[in-house]
Amino acid sequence: MTDRPPSPSIPTTGPAIADAALEDSTVATTPRLTDAIEDALGCRLNESVFEDLLLELDRRGYVDLMTVTRHGDYVWDLSDVPDRIGEAIAEAVVDRLESWLAADD
Repeated sequence: MTDRPPSPSIPTTGPAIADAALEDSTVATTPRLTDAIEDALGCRLNESVFEDLLLELDRRGYVDLMTVTRHGDYVWDLSDVPDRIGEAIAEAVVDRLESWLAADD
């Protein structure tokens, strides 16, 4: 028998997300977020399309993809999402108003 090091232990739960730095964070997996939106709005979401949207929002800096669970679910940090999206909307409105006012000159 060959001497081999012991196999690493496999965690029985997803990654440790609740450390001190994330205590005040709003964190959710895609399925939990989908369920919450469906319950709040009373409509059905296509989870894979919604996940694609979240990935695009991550690329653009509106949400933060933290990790992937051992079941393959994405874990999102949504703590600053309202502020980030609000700032983007405000910028778009200001740009639109400026171009509208410039066209009237």
